[in-house]
Amino acid sequence: MTFLSLSFGVWAVLLCGGLLALLVAVAGWRKTAFGLFAIRPSRMTVGRLGLEVTETEDVDRVNNVLGAFARGFNAMITKSDLCGVEASCRLQPSLYRPFAEEGVAMGYTLRQLFRFDSSSFEETVVKARPEFRYLYYVGLGFWSGMQKHSTERLMRLTYGLDPLHRYLCFDGYGFKFAFFDAPKDRAALHRLDKLPGYARNAAYQGVGRALYFRYLANPSELIKQVRKLGPYAKDAAAGIGLASVFVNPDRISKAQELAEAMPDEWRNDFHLGMCFAMKARSINDVDQFQQYMSDVDSDVSLAAFASIRECDRVELQVRADGQEDKYLRWREQVTTWLDREIQYPMAGVVKKIDAASLSLSARTS
Repeated sequence: MTFLSLSFGVWAVLLCGGLLALLVAVAGWRKTAFGLFAIRPSRMTVGRLGLEVTETEDVDRVNNVLGAFARGFNAMITKSDLCGVEASCRLQPSLYRPFAEEGVAMGYTLRQLFRFDSSSFEETVVKARPEFRYLYYVGLGFWSGMQKHSTERLMRLTYGLDPLHRYLCFDGYGFKFAFFDAPKDRAALHRLDKLPGYARNAAYQGVGRALYFRYLANPSELIKQVRKLGPYAKDAAAGIGLASVFVNPDRISKAQELAEAMPDEWRNDFHLGMCFAMKARSINDVDQFQQYMSDVDSDVSLAAFASIRECDRVELQVRADGQEDKYLRWREQVTTWLDREIQYPMAGVVKKIDAASLSLSARTS
């Protein structure tokens, strides 16, 4: 058979192959190969996901959060190198960049062709930009949930990760099932009950974060849904407290309004969530966080910085003491301190503190 006598079908195959090769050469193999997995930000919206968010400002806020997450994920799977991933995330406003970084972590395993190595994740992702370390573990757990990994596989995945922050993977895992699956099938959350020990509680903290997004405009329904979680309602309340501040670091009053609606038995947990959100935001962008705090009442700012300092102190303590259940004890000890020293909800300090000693406490690595 001569070259000119090739059948139309063979010509078509050769032509398609040539076009594909040209596309790969121009766009890069990674962008071509993984582009099919990319998330369209236009599909990650309040309307498309059926979230109870009604106020225009809140709708814009949540849409931007979801869009940033999608863009971070897309960058991780399509950019030719990690410098390009970081550059893409830097394009996001400070308010939304943490969500892009969370998306980056979600894309890590896909970028590695579905291979996961805990030491590589710690080295190439977490240590590269430690200011977003909390988000990275959450994003990794979210990916595991998207892949519907069993709880046993999730436990294996977290072995070798930071012994304290690895629990945030369970938070991300719980968020996924509460955000995407539970609205259609409440039994989806039963999967979380298979997690051992405090990993299960951490997963329900993620459930609380998901419920915050789903019922942002309906606090009474939010509380109703949390009550259905029974013994894990307090964990969910902590997740709600975290989300309410982390999404609105420039609008702390919104979190405080929601805090006042919380049942008395959940308030300590909600308060803890507020504290951890402020801690996370304070390391994401120190200067921006200082600006947020300069715009609120001085009593609130003082309470925030004092809480961050205590969160740091206890973390260092539980890391060094050699005992087990570090994540649980970290949260328990900070909760006890908040109840004693900080006016709910992050409204001021119980005892007078020298503000000058706290003004730079957010500058922690």
